[in-house]
Amino acid sequence: MTSSDHFVAGLRGSLGRIDPRTDWPHGLARLGVAACLAVTVVVGLVYLVEAVDTLGGVASGNAAAAYDDRAFGGGDALGVDQEALTEARGRIPEHGTYRLVVGQGATNVGQFARSFLMPRRPASDARWVLCYDCDLSSFGDGLEVVWQNDAGIAVGRLPG
Repeated sequence: MTSSDHFVAGLRGSLGRIDPRTDWPHGLARLGVAACLAVTVVVGLVYLVEAVDTLGGVASGNAAAAYDDRAFGGGDALGVDQEALTEARGRIPEHGTYRLVVGQGATNVGQFARSFLMPRRPASDARWVLCYDCDLSSFGDGLEVVWQNDAGIAVGRLPG
């Protein structure tokens, strides 16, 4: 007798234990449990294949995205100005500090700007200023504006 014959005989013996004809009504319950288990396994495998396929599509979409699209993914939903934050990141030294001054119309910018500008740190006494829809005149004549756009966003430096 070969090993495959042993497997078939064992399988036949196992299936015999769930045959409803041999052990009424417990055999019917065993058959129902086995059927539910088989359906669960098949449905689980179908959904696993579908999930892996979906994740592959999402990964491909992320890989095809441009650098700016990946860097500003969450910021686009908040309405941040990509050019302004990119300019701030390019002008403020990596280990420098900055002040983020936000006006009334841009209240959602703070946390996104903080994470986007890392490793630069916000500080209340920093020389660098990122003015997002704020009043530049509140800094007096000492603020040197190094970049500004038409939307009222500016990057500047205070004397220090």
